[in-house]
Amino acid sequence: MTQDLWLGWEDADRLMQPDYPDAVPVLLVHGWNGSEFTWPDAKRLLAMEKRLGRDIVYFNYRTGALPNRYPPLEAMEEHLERYLKSFPQVDVVAHSMGGLLVRQYLAHHRGHNIRRLLLLSVPNYGTDAASLLAELASVTSTGNVQAQEIQPGSDFLWQMNMLGGSELDGIEVLNAYTTSQRRLAGDLVVDPVSAWLPWAPNVSVDGDHHTLPSSLDRFQFIFDFLQEGRIPEKLAEMPSRRDLWVRVQRGDGEPIVFSAASVKRRHSPKGNWEKPGVVICCDRRSSMYDDGATTVIADDVHPGEALQLIDRSRSPIRAIEVNVPENMDQPVVFVEKTIGPIAEPSGGPAAPDATAVPEPVGP
Repeated sequence: MTQDLWLGWEDADRLMQPDYPDAVPVLLVHGWNGSEFTWPDAKRLLAMEKRLGRDIVYFNYRTGALPNRYPPLEAMEEHLERYLKSFPQVDVVAHSMGGLLVRQYLAHHRGHNIRRLLLLSVPNYGTDAASLLAELASVTSTGNVQAQEIQPGSDFLWQMNMLGGSELDGIEVLNAYTTSQRRLAGDLVVDPVSAWLPWAPNVSVDGDHHTLPSSLDRFQFIFDFLQEGRIPEKLAEMPSRRDLWVRVQRGDGEPIVFSAASVKRRHSPKGNWEKPGVVICCDRRSSMYDDGATTVIADDVHPGEALQLIDRSRSPIRAIEVNVPENMDQPVVFVEKTIGPIAEPSGGPAAPDATAVPEPVGP
């Protein structure tokens, strides 16, 4: 056992030595609570280096399950930027939250040196696992800020995805994720709706959340993409499920904050307003520049459905209706509404999507 450990450390040391200084290196960026152990062991990576004729190097950063210890991704992007400066050009492979870190970096560093980007099982629209972790860590004063950033509906994910993929312009990108037809199998951390990236070719394979990074050297399509930028002929189809994210602000730009008790859902134009089927994010700040907006999330929506959001912050309180769009060309659809003033005392008309509610609305 001890001998195996020494051999593993020696291989890791050899891996970090430059063997192909004139070739574009491959940089591995792990995800939340990850490390160099996210990837194949050093011996296998050395063999992959030889096959590629290129160096493979790690980028490790501070992340983990404990609260109060790990900085937000907006701060970590500067650490990544300093590391990338040591390479004239680089190809990046990023797993899970590491993919969000790289996308965040690209959004703010247009003069970067990334040539190709391979994303593996990335929660582009968040993961419920992070929501659970954020809730568990909420007993502390600051919680787990990285978990808060990558929960569905966070300000961090809202701002990133509202870029419409522009941060990926000029880069060769391939997005890969895992699925399974077996019950309680597949990626139980990131579902296909969150993993599917609208602004890049997508490919799916059978496996769990760690299949792609741990078997990095065993997928031919990964080798082909890293070596030649080749995209697989068979691409993954966009998931059929559609989720809706909604934010509402007043005309002065001030966001309206909602609670779960203030939101209802109607599944058909003639149906009743019901409480189940919506989630509110977030109780805590979820980006460095969060202005306090809350995101109302409705899973598996269809045209004809609607949400009713009750704004209790002013008197009289008012009901805001948001209809599910007829055309939804992405797995997650974003709706932003700006609400004007409701009826003035002079008797002027109310804004069409903000109706005064004469009596308090029950929870």
